[in-house]
Amino acid sequence: MESQPLRIANAHGFWGDRLEAASELLAVEPELDVLTFDFLAEVSMSILAAQREREGGAAFPRDFVEIVTSLTPYWRAGGKCRLIANAGGLDPDGCARACADVLESEGVDGTIAVVAGDDVLELLRTDAAGDPDRPELRNLDTGEPIGGVADRLVSANAYLGARPISEALDRGARIVVTGRVADASLVVGACLHHFRWDPSDLERLAAATTVGHLLECGTQLTGGLATDWLEVPGVDRIGFPVAEIGSDGAAILTKPEGTGGRVDAATVTEQLLYEVGDPDAYLTPDVTVSLTGVEIDVLGKDRVRVRGARGRPAPERLKVGATYRDGYWAAGQLTIFGPEAVRKARRAGRAVLMGLAADDVRFGEELVECLGADACRRGTEGAGTRELTETVLRIAVADPSREAMERFRRALSPLITAGPQGTTGYAEGRPRIRPLFRFWPCLIDRGRVAPEVRLVRTAPSPDSWGDSGVGGLMGGRSPVERKVYQVSGGASEQDVSGIERGMPPGGGSPESRIRALGRLSDLAHGRSGDKGRNATISVIARRKADFPRLQEEVTVDRVASFLGIADPAQVRRFELPGLGALNFLIHGILDSPLRTDAQGKALGQLLLEMPLDPSGESGAGAGGARPDELQ
Repeated sequence: MESQPLRIANAHGFWGDRLEAASELLAVEPELDVLTFDFLAEVSMSILAAQREREGGAAFPRDFVEIVTSLTPYWRAGGKCRLIANAGGLDPDGCARACADVLESEGVDGTIAVVAGDDVLELLRTDAAGDPDRPELRNLDTGEPIGGVADRLVSANAYLGARPISEALDRGARIVVTGRVADASLVVGACLHHFRWDPSDLERLAAATTVGHLLECGTQLTGGLATDWLEVPGVDRIGFPVAEIGSDGAAILTKPEGTGGRVDAATVTEQLLYEVGDPDAYLTPDVTVSLTGVEIDVLGKDRVRVRGARGRPAPERLKVGATYRDGYWAAGQLTIFGPEAVRKARRAGRAVLMGLAADDVRFGEELVECLGADACRRGTEGAGTRELTETVLRIAVADPSREAMERFRRALSPLITAGPQGTTGYAEGRPRIRPLFRFWPCLIDRGRVAPEVRLVRTAPSPDSWGDSGVGGLMGGRSPVERKVYQVSGGASEQDVSGIERGMPPGGGSPESRIRALGRLSDLAHGRSGDKGRNATISVIARRKADFPRLQEEVTVDRVASFLGIADPAQVRRFELPGLGALNFLIHGILDSPLRTDAQGKALGQLLLEMPLDPSGESGAGAGGARPDELQ
């Protein structure tokens, strides 16, 4: 087993991230072993499905090809870092061929491998035709049978795991291009290759999966989306995360010296729970991970150790992310300025839809929002909206009928002269009509999916490419001395027990700030995200001593009421006492793709506005925790 740590970084957290990040990382960390790139979210597959329909061919993020181009000088100079990217989208072979063309034209040798086999569209179509009510094909979020959408499916991809990635690296790949794989598996595959772990070692797989989950969203680990983002330094160029992983799977998380952002207990804990439902059963194709025993230790400035995840066998079935065509959608907006701007905007929005309805033009789904007033709120109207003198009216509609969408497209602009005084912001013209694709999560038996590794381009490589990637530039001579860190503990750790976790900005002693508590954000920080139609929200005590108060005050009933959810059964609460955190899974709250906050990114900030009991003694009378909530 390899004893040297694996130094792995993420250089792309989503399709649309900074293209320069990879070259900048390798300029300051030239001896990184692996860079990972995460391009594929659920919404990404919908975009790629539309791109394939529109262009009849390439359906992969072309940004990755530009990134590969930017790294050719590094490789020509002798750089050894390998790339693992799920940039193949719906056409991993096409992406790999495009990368091969770049290497060829730039005179760079190397092997490019494709991990394929995730495309199960024809399997789903055949299964649905034979049995439209097949249990494993029911929508995981709604329970609906697939029969109602089977004839409109345009993509279906199983989430593959780490083993084919490891095999591709074993076969000497400099670049590994995958289709749909689990995000964390990019890191797990690198660990399997580097350390030669037994693929049945569940504890090590769980540890690597935890690191992969932390890295996958790039700068979200190093200060991006932080609750206290205003206090994060250098946000104009936040550094991307680097992990130093030991042979036992324990890892130290950091970032390149001199970059913006920060790595501390608060940023790591927020990202650890990001988009996690049940933290005791984080399901991946490689392992089922329990995060409930994870320990987060600050070792120094921008150095945080993570360990303690536990592993159980992976599920027998793989998750499938399918997309289906569901007509069209469009959204248009105008700025409304003046007294009672929100009231005027809402009236104008209703007037547009009422006028269309009077002409017998109706939509399957419609939405009127006022940006700056209530667009990201759920349930109750935001306080002070009557006093607002400026808002952006946004009207969004969806329908199977293209003709209905054309009528809507022409109905908004008349407000320029027929709407309230102060209507402006119409330079962008009429709304654009877009195809609407919806997400269909379901399952497939693992044995029916056959991952495959294909070498798209093989060329003579330096001798070191076939090993773990440890080495230097210029034939082993590096201008930068490689640092080897003790990642499993030891006497070298500095005492940082006095560093406070995520205390709110504003100065003053912790005691004086606690006396002034008014909102949940004074007591806690957190983050929210989407799991299909569901949302997750973490609530993390700024001081672990305050966790009991979170248990008492942030109950299922209070959360449901504050977020405008009529049925508290839609809300599940999970406790992580070791992290001083609560994690909420909210079913069905993201049921509309038309909303500005369709992916629930604002829900965490909204929940942190929840008022606290000023006495600090909420108890059962103020919505104390029920026994069935303590899961």
